[in-house]
Amino acid sequence: MVKIEGNVRLITKDMTLYGSHVEYNIATGAATIRNARILNTTFNLVATNLIRLNEKEYLAEEAEFTTCRDCAETWSIYGKNIKIQMGEYVVIKHGLFKIKSVDVIYVPYIVLPILTKRKSGLLIPRISSRQGEGLSFEQPIFWAIDDHKDMTFSPTFWAERGYGGDFQFRQRFDDMTWLETSNRLLNDTIYEPGENNQDKSGGEFFRYFTEIESHQFWSSNFVSHFRYTGVRDLEMMFDNPQFTDPKVLGSDLGLEGFLNYRQELYTVGGEAHYLRNQLFSDAIEFDRSYVQVMPRLHLNTMPMTIIQSKTPFLQHIAVGADSSFTRFRQVKEDDTEFIRNADRFSLNPYVMWHMFTWGPVGLKTRYTFDHQAYQFADRNEPGFGKNAGLIKTEISFTMDKVFGLAYEEKIPLKYISEKDLNILREGRQQGLAPLQQSVKESRLVGNIPEYEASLAKDNIVQVRNSYRHSQEFKFLHHYLASENEYGNRRFREQIRARQQGHFDFEDSIRSEEYLFGANTTRTMVPPENTLEFQWNNSLIRKTPKGFNYLDDDKYLRDNFSYNRIGYFNLSQGYLLNKPEESQEDEDFRKQLTRLMLEAGYTGNRWFVNMQEFYFHYGSQNIFSLNFTRRFEYLNLFGNYTYNSFNTSNLNTASFGGQVRPTDVLGLAMVRDMDLEAGTNIRTVYSLDIMPHNNCLILNLSYRDGINDSRYSFNVIFNFGDESFERYRNDYFGMKRI
Repeated sequence: MVKIEGNVRLITKDMTLYGSHVEYNIATGAATIRNARILNTTFNLVATNLIRLNEKEYLAEEAEFTTCRDCAETWSIYGKNIKIQMGEYVVIKHGLFKIKSVDVIYVPYIVLPILTKRKSGLLIPRISSRQGEGLSFEQPIFWAIDDHKDMTFSPTFWAERGYGGDFQFRQRFDDMTWLETSNRLLNDTIYEPGENNQDKSGGEFFRYFTEIESHQFWSSNFVSHFRYTGVRDLEMMFDNPQFTDPKVLGSDLGLEGFLNYRQELYTVGGEAHYLRNQLFSDAIEFDRSYVQVMPRLHLNTMPMTIIQSKTPFLQHIAVGADSSFTRFRQVKEDDTEFIRNADRFSLNPYVMWHMFTWGPVGLKTRYTFDHQAYQFADRNEPGFGKNAGLIKTEISFTMDKVFGLAYEEKIPLKYISEKDLNILREGRQQGLAPLQQSVKESRLVGNIPEYEASLAKDNIVQVRNSYRHSQEFKFLHHYLASENEYGNRRFREQIRARQQGHFDFEDSIRSEEYLFGANTTRTMVPPENTLEFQWNNSLIRKTPKGFNYLDDDKYLRDNFSYNRIGYFNLSQGYLLNKPEESQEDEDFRKQLTRLMLEAGYTGNRWFVNMQEFYFHYGSQNIFSLNFTRRFEYLNLFGNYTYNSFNTSNLNTASFGGQVRPTDVLGLAMVRDMDLEAGTNIRTVYSLDIMPHNNCLILNLSYRDGINDSRYSFNVIFNFGDESFERYRNDYFGMKRI
């Protein structure tokens, strides 16, 4: 037994322990410490008496516990008896919860985690308020079943709507194979099908939303994925947008999945969909006229080389084919004029012919035979077929300009001037960064003492990047060599007259595809005897990677990374044959196809991209713009979309920002607007209060939308987990709104 008096400090791998009197048993490792204080990476504890039972267990009497570590405590729990299991739990009996040293509430028994891995238990409750519905209280319960699966139950009370809750199950079978399900259940006392107000319905209506998703990685060649989303009523998404919005990916719900098997020369797979249409007048019923894909099978070959030589015009010839079989079915066939139950076989063999590359000039062509054959479930309906021969010939001219040389150099700190060093510390000069030192860590008060060279060797790593501007000029000739349709006249008129008669894009007549009113087809270059000019620009940054000359005496010479940081592309087509309806019209704009402009830039603090399609004759355009601009304490972002076509009539904007004026406060806002209708689709405000003590974060938010107005309040405690550190320190990187 060893006794130590005075200012005693004991350092272990888990903590630093202070005390005024220590009695230590060398044989058993047990110890008794008076006036003890424990400093740990996850918590602080002060106790009148502390008993160390073994390396992992401690008993404290008349002690105070908190996770605040960096300064004076914001909150703490005083307990007559506290049991500590390092890396596991803190068990407090007869506790008194304090905020700023003010007694708040008596807690007879509480268990707090100080975990290094997941454990079962209660999570922090969630409280929110929705306009017209009052408060809701949710108490999540986490069950760590084992290292590979867990479950979360969240019983919830909605003040006006009633009782229910959320349920989530997750399991990971290996790194690439997993299963996850999320569900919400609710006995709703407000909702009733067809009701358009928030008055009590006089009864209870059971509602649910469920999502099941799984991914299987059977081998490096074989993968599968399936996903199911289902609801009792279609208005569930309207009443629970915060829960359902991240899980609803389109205008339909249901079961969908795919299988894919890949080999060196081919890939084969299949997919199937059985979906529920959300755009249906009855919220309870299933739209039985919705066309289902049951299933779609595909077989695609890789391009196979036939000729590879240095002979001009015979440098490279390769062939390949894409094929698919798709079955379209309605649960209940409707009485419309369209045929909706069909089997379609598609075959697209192709030949790629690279004629020559002569310096910066290249010439190549591609021929594709596009064929579809249809059989219909109604045996009285004859089959239908169509095919087209498409030729695309391209001549290109490429030139590059390289600026600078990419290398990395270590410069001794003594050769850096004080002025440059101050600039470096402020992080205002790109390309210079001290090793293992962030910008904020380098903001020191006062002067840095000079060290002797024998005691420290500080170097500045200076990275020099090189840049390459690549320009490519292309002339492409699109030519429809042949086109033929045969068979069922009714189906021919169905796919020629209106786009609503299509199952998908493969049904279109190739010479008329660009005339339909979808954005994807509008922006295509017509394939029938059209000359297209392209001017493509790319700015590439070449950066040296870190290396060590002495590592195994090896050095990789081409040790660089490449990033496209900017681009500018232009495309314009010209119809060589005048359209029939404009033979007498002298306006040449009718022979111009859409003009396409796109540009983008990605930098350390900037991200901008823009795309514009302009249609000359009708003076219509489709435009989109996205940007993000990050400052030291501010992050701005936004996007704008405009479509002037009457059938689309789209004019929307989304913008917002995040600002952190001090280390304690963070503010965020995002707004989505329909400018055409003058309607606010969604606005979210968020406030984060992050005290300097680094022990909790208070989050307040308000969401106002077409179908939802909600306040939420959340307290995030620091129990030493990585997510808390990221939420606080990477403010602009973490999603908050």
